[in-house]
Amino acid sequence: MSYYLLFLLTSVIALIANFKFKNIIVLILILVLALFAGTRLDIDNDYMFYLKLFKYIPDNVKDFLNDKKKIEWCMYVIPNLLKFFVSSKMEMIKGSFLIFAFLGVSIKLFAIKKYSSFFFLSMTLYVSYLFIMQEMTTIRAGVASAIFLLSLEDIDNRNYKQFFLKLLLCLFFHSSSLVFIIAFLIVYSKIHIKYLYIGLFLCFLLAIIKVNFLKLFYLDIIFPKVQVYLQMMEWMKEKETNIFNFRILFALIFMIILGIFYPKLKNIQYFNALFKLHLISISFFFVLSSSAQVFSIRTFELFSVIQILLYPMVVHIFEPKSKFIGWIIVFAFSILQIVYLIDVVDIYKPYKSWFFY
Repeated sequence: MSYYLLFLLTSVIALIANFKFKNIIVLILILVLALFAGTRLDIDNDYMFYLKLFKYIPDNVKDFLNDKKKIEWCMYVIPNLLKFFVSSKMEMIKGSFLIFAFLGVSIKLFAIKKYSSFFFLSMTLYVSYLFIMQEMTTIRAGVASAIFLLSLEDIDNRNYKQFFLKLLLCLFFHSSSLVFIIAFLIVYSKIHIKYLYIGLFLCFLLAIIKVNFLKLFYLDIIFPKVQVYLQMMEWMKEKETNIFNFRILFALIFMIILGIFYPKLKNIQYFNALFKLHLISISFFFVLSSSAQVFSIRTFELFSVIQILLYPMVVHIFEPKSKFIGWIIVFAFSILQIVYLIDVVDIYKPYKSWFFY
């Protein structure tokens, strides 16, 4: 129930921001969402994993570099910086979760405020899925994807210097951010949209015939972490990736709708870059789906952050008197997302927090 109440509360607040007081409301939303995510207890699949990482993080750089887990630098820097300001390990752990939450939420909301013409719709899309999946679960990916979203202007303007500076920040939080380089180069090179459709179709064929892309190009040998994931998948006898899961199915539906109206929408600011990134994200999912579920889904989720800006552009399809239909479509999808995530997939426990109750 707490998740639905949060969705309802933030939706009402965001609706007000669509008309006035946007700057103040953005700050309120950052505070509410960051506290909700950053003070949670063991309600998600990744909480205990991060708790142990924070608890047993090495005290010096040498031990960190020699650690077999090879985790990102953010997991060393943030907890160890906090040690200068707190008096106990538990306070350091709580503070680390809070910092990740504030970074992920604030950067994403700043990007939404900066880029979205439909603040309310973008917020409902964000809170109904990515907020829960990233800021409350995959917290490193949450910050990395937020920085990537903020780089949209650099991608659209082909400003490679600013983009690669932001990419370095992404890599500081999540090594999987390397995939953003490929996406940037594709958009930067101004590849015609029809070739992206062809590429998507070929990636779909690879998924159907189950070609292991990672082993085909020896990426499991080049990148040791990839090999570890593949071995874990074999040991755990991980189920095959469902290439028509809920998220992909709706990603394809929105792709078709926006693709049909591409000639009408392509001149809207940021649409072309966002739509191409959307096609690339689905292509990545398909091409990696036969390799490991963790790679295909989490790579897609990294890119999914652009959906909170792209999907509301459906409103532009309709004539002025009919634009409410676009609003209804996006808001209905947001409701469907949170119901699916909380009650259908059922991977989240009832909400608990050391701050609220």
